[in-house]
Amino acid sequence: MIWPQILWVVPAYVANPAATLSKFFPRRHPIDFGRRWSDGRRVLGDGKTFEGFIIGTLLGGLAGSLVFPLFGLSYNPWLIAFGALLGDAAASFAKRRIGLPRGAPAPLIDQLDFIFGAFALGGVPSPDAAVLIILITPFLHRAANIIGYVIGVKNEPW
Repeated sequence: MIWPQILWVVPAYVANPAATLSKFFPRRHPIDFGRRWSDGRRVLGDGKTFEGFIIGTLLGGLAGSLVFPLFGLSYNPWLIAFGALLGDAAASFAKRRIGLPRGAPAPLIDQLDFIFGAFALGGVPSPDAAVLIILITPFLHRAANIIGYVIGVKNEPW
């Protein structure tokens, strides 16, 4: 049955938006320490912070730790959550290299970067589940971003 395997994505789905909660911290610390790459652009930018990585990994890992045992899933939710954030950071790095400013839309990259990072670090669920996750994530990601924008945790609705 494929549907319990779909729950593999819970830690990634929680970690990615949870990282934006660092926006409410009075002081945030960028992972790139404000450094610039050889092209003169920031390595990642102010949007990727240690606080966001910690919050996202903790909440994503906790969500998976609560859900996985209920459905007999034996994946490591902490690796899935952390991988999701690494995937998002890798996409941010790539976007900076091609000259896109922070917050600029990059269709499909923005919606799937965290999924591929989660796959890379947390393993891939069944092939059928992986394909379904890849197909539904852009729609769910867009809806979540609109909600985040409306409630004020995101600066843009994409």
